[in-house]
Amino acid sequence: MGAEWFSAPLESDDGFSMMTDESQSFLARLKADLRAAMRERKSVEVTALRELIAAIDNAQAVPVGDRHDSYVFHAFGDSAVEVPRKVLGKDELRRLVEAEIQSRNNTAKTYRSLGRDDKAQDLSDGAQTLNRYLDPPDLS
Repeated sequence: MGAEWFSAPLESDDGFSMMTDESQSFLARLKADLRAAMRERKSVEVTALRELIAAIDNAQAVPVGDRHDSYVFHAFGDSAVEVPRKVLGKDELRRLVEAEIQSRNNTAKTYRSLGRDDKAQDLSDGAQTLNRYLDPPDLS
């Protein structure tokens, strides 16, 4: 897959094209890979991708309460509470992927020390799955 997936415009339902930031493009690729892994019943890959997607979603969340200057309480379901998510650049995405890989490797080491080689292998395989997202064109 070439670098064009980062800058390619997406088609919306009404036919208009819209440009996306790097984190949205990266998430779109992860979600496409997740769907493929689910179809192929690759449970270790599915778990690793779901956890990485969740980590990115969490990193994009805006702070609430007194730490966010435009936060105002609204009724449940009021669309006025929608605020844009944080935009993550390649460096931030790379750090998130590296942190997920490191976490999986550390946990695998713990499982091995406890004699749970099966769980350790699953975590190591998941880390290998995530390693491929550090290679170009993803986050280089």
